Amino acid sequence: MGITSKRYAGVSNKNMKDHTNNKQQRKLGIAMLVITILFIVSMFAGTMVSMGELDIYLPDGISAEGFVPENGIVEISADTYNSRHMIVHAKGRGKEYLINQKAEECQPSFEYVKVLRGGMIVNEANGNYSGYKSSVVMTAVYVLMMEILLAVSFVIRCKNDLFSYTTIYFGGAVLFMAGVAVSLAVVTLKMMSDPITYTMAYFYSQIKGAGSTFMLFSLPLLLVFSLALPISNISLIRREGLNFVNVLGFILSGLILLSYLVEIFYVGRNISGSETYVRITGAIDSTLTTCFAYLEDMLISAMLCGIISVKRKVAFDKTHVMILGCAISDDGTPLPLLAGRVDRAIEFANAQKAATGKGIKFVPSGGQGSDEVISEAESMRRYLISKGISDDDIIAEDKSANTEENMRFSLEKIRADCEEPKIVFSTSNYHVLRSGIISKNEGLDADGVGSKTRWYFWPNAAVREFVGLLVSKKKEHAFWAVFFIVLFAVINMIMPM
Repeated sequence: MGITSKRYAGVSNKNMKDHTNNKQQRKLGIAMLVITILFIVSMFAGTMVSMGELDIYLPDGISAEGFVPENGIVEISADTYNSRHMIVHAKGRGKEYLINQKAEECQPSFEYVKVLRGGMIVNEANGNYSGYKSSVVMTAVYVLMMEILLAVSFVIRCKNDLFSYTTIYFGGAVLFMAGVAVSLAVVTLKMMSDPITYTMAYFYSQIKGAGSTFMLFSLPLLLVFSLALPISNISLIRREGLNFVNVLGFILSGLILLSYLVEIFYVGRNISGSETYVRITGAIDSTLTTCFAYLEDMLISAMLCGIISVKRKVAFDKTHVMILGCAISDDGTPLPLLAGRVDRAIEFANAQKAATGKGIKFVPSGGQGSDEVISEAESMRRYLISKGISDDDIIAEDKSANTEENMRFSLEKIRADCEEPKIVFSTSNYHVLRSGIISKNEGLDADGVGSKTRWYFWPNAAVREFVGLLVSKKKEHAFWAVFFIVLFAVINMIMPM
């Protein structure tokens, strides 16, 4: 009776924790929805309040008093306190030239506006429209508030749902939105302080160039990472020989540097030609830079989540520690990488025993490869026994060929040994995050601990793990690629140039 009650209490506590986590995420989701609705309503209200009027700021030496409407569709009033500021009032609909009757040579002689349905006035020269200042400020505030909510959600997810691809997505969104928020804040300040130089055309260019802006912000970090990858590969090649895996860092580093060269010398150049050509080229540039920024965000987020997964503390309440296999030596003994995983499992078991007095069973997991004399599980079993672990506390799983099978087949053996197991897996530090995601997908929902790896191995291994994560969600990434293509095609085709 006591065992049954304890078992149901454990299930109840887990369900209660999941319910609390879901409740927190729902609240944040509702807050995001409410803020989005308020933003839309505020944009609409701000535009309606300003409808029928448009502020136009003129360059030095140009006075508003000299301008008159050509067709009488609008009327003009000059600012009493600023002679270079004129206010245009709508009287009808259509196109209107504002002629400067006092214009001198080499000075602008007219402004060109259009009055739309409802009285909205658009400056065709720079994209300014009725109420544009309030729209810019509200957009910057909205993006900042969304960034804060995304950051809070990411922190909660890292604490309660770290082994989830959604958490990595949120981390990427936080990074990208942070770049956008900073960029819009700077743009807003510039537009408020210098409305002549910085207009809505400039604002639109910043929106279309959000990916390019993020690439600029992250340049120092990417340069350091691009330098670390070749150094890692050189060390790997010297110690382990030349193969495709050990030159992966060279390839990625080259792609990163090439992307920045394209951004600087191609995307950043002035493009001339017909309006249609410029818009199509702009759509291509925006899509490419945003896709690069997307992959960059995901890489940084995955590495950050990976570090958190290794650093966080695991509760000392486990019944089984699963050890994920990898290659063994020709004589059947564990190579240093695998030995490190076994040693980390023993370290955790000893720490739990010292803290709570509770023992733990070891589950070495890994089948026999075509070039291996024994299974990886058997190699680890022998190593565990040599370290003083009783064979009675070892449950070997020797059929698996990859991490998914490690988790699936080991869980079957663990459930046969224990009705309500609590599992922790031991692997290399760079592999903890992806292993945790796989464990959750396989129904384990296990905690993970990571063994240290040599400095030269980590950057290249982190890249391989990231590629593995990308491949596992290739459909989702394909969706976002299509989404960016459509989004920036629309933005570049309809926004003023």
